[in-house]
Amino acid sequence: MEIIYLFDPLCGWCYGFGAHMQRFAAKHADTIKFTVISGGMVTGERVGPLSQIAAYIKDSVPRLEQLTGEHFGKAFLDDLNGEGKTIMDSTPPSRAFVILKEQFPNHQVELAHALQSLFYKDGLDFNKTESYRGLCAQFGMDFASFEAHFNSMNYQLAAKDEFQEAARYGVSGYPTVVLRHGSQYFMLAHGFTSSDTLESTLQTIVEKEKLEA
Repeated sequence: MEIIYLFDPLCGWCYGFGAHMQRFAAKHADTIKFTVISGGMVTGERVGPLSQIAAYIKDSVPRLEQLTGEHFGKAFLDDLNGEGKTIMDSTPPSRAFVILKEQFPNHQVELAHALQSLFYKDGLDFNKTESYRGLCAQFGMDFASFEAHFNSMNYQLAAKDEFQEAARYGVSGYPTVVLRHGSQYFMLAHGFTSSDTLESTLQTIVEKEKLEA
């Protein structure tokens, strides 16, 4: 049995969902494998300054904070409400995520939320390698090694492979959570879902389908 969490580092609703997903994952860490895949939501022609989508995000922030219990940091909000110069590009943080989850495969859910917090809470620029120094220290990866990986062609290609893997699930948005049992797949969540709802949905599927871990 495996649970696949499809997210994107620049997905604000995934940021709001992160703590709920962590609580859910912690409850089943000993019995279910958790895999997190970065989807590449902002690539190609979508790459551009925060100002291009600032109006949409501003409209979403109050509801997202109220519904999820997560809050955006001052540095991010200052940029959002200011010039919005930060370039939104999913590839650099997805590259960082691939590097870190390779080193810490049993902490993928925790990594995903910690990564997003760099941007949405701390207001750091995902396009700058230095922005990941604290994250490396948090999880125990040598920053010089991370930096070498981050700037290598191998991990640029690995991020693209990650996007292609996410695309194979055919999801239309993030966050999405899928339960895999053998060759069977079940939708656990599409869009923000509380940890309690995730749990009840999982139990309903397990009982209905008579699945065994």
